[in-house]
Amino acid sequence: MKVVGLDLAGKQENDTGFCLIQGSNVRTETVKSDIEILELIKGIDPDLVAIDAPLSFPEEGMYRDCDEELKDRGYDVLSPNFPGMRVLVNRARSLVKKLEEMDGLGIIEVFPRATEKILPVKKTGNMTEDEFDGFLCALTGKKYLRDEHEDLDGIIIPEGEKDG
Repeated sequence: MKVVGLDLAGKQENDTGFCLIQGSNVRTETVKSDIEILELIKGIDPDLVAIDAPLSFPEEGMYRDCDEELKDRGYDVLSPNFPGMRVLVNRARSLVKKLEEMDGLGIIEVFPRATEKILPVKKTGNMTEDEFDGFLCALTGKKYLRDEHEDLDGIIIPEGEKDG
């Protein structure tokens, strides 16, 4: 099982945390451009890409149902409609469109702050914060593939406690 986690930055000139979990091996790095991300993913041919970025906008209002669910559980969630978040959502949607062209690749939206709270993981080694968030995304993806997850109407979190 190969899972990629992406802590996607809103702008390509900013750092995106990238993580590959393959079996018990973990590789993290910092990437920037969509081209760099796509080339890495093509070379890896993962089963799943887990992305920390909203993949859609609310149909109405400021929050999607999945955002409201996270807020109800005590997590701080930014609205996809905030100006800085709109940039991130648009980048994520564009990237997902390109990823969907790769056969057999699953793509999910995740929320690493929930993963960090639910699973007892701490940052170790020389990982940057972005790389650690990429690791949390990949870890959530691994739980998803093992069917050890909860689907909050579009955002995937690991099984575990219900309140943040």
